[in-house]
Amino acid sequence: MNAVFETYKSRTIAFDTCLDINEWGVKIYTITNKDKFGSKYILMNVKKHLPVWLKQIENSTLPIYKQAFLIVHEAREGVWILLNWWTGGEMIETKVFFSSFDSSEIITDSPYNTNSLLCVWELEVFAHERASWIKHVLLNANTPDYLGYINDTRIKQL
Repeated sequence: MNAVFETYKSRTIAFDTCLDINEWGVKIYTITNKDKFGSKYILMNVKKHLPVWLKQIENSTLPIYKQAFLIVHEAREGVWILLNWWTGGEMIETKVFFSSFDSSEIITDSPYNTNSLLCVWELEVFAHERASWIKHVLLNANTPDYLGYINDTRIKQL
């Protein structure tokens, strides 16, 4: 099979804020394929949805630690929203949502609802979050430093 690839170009990845929502710590990052992140309305709408989404996660049969990170990614086809939370000690569970540029007030489940897709730019955030979880939680298994984890937001970009 002959694949067609685009030449890799760095995208701007930025830390937006940390939110404390019903005892959840949530780190929020933005990614854009433009010069500057411009989907502020979608980001604001996503933040309004977070309390409901986090409450739904609490129904999980897996252990949760109320530590999460959110990625809001302006891409070619629209804005991808990835809500990620730590579970089972060292695992990340991900729920993917989507908002189109044409209907920015509407957030839907991913159009690829049977699979969670991650792109190379989102994986930079995942790599940082992995290292942060190991440093602040897993290496301190008896006394996890959740505050240190939630405040660790400096991503090294390629």
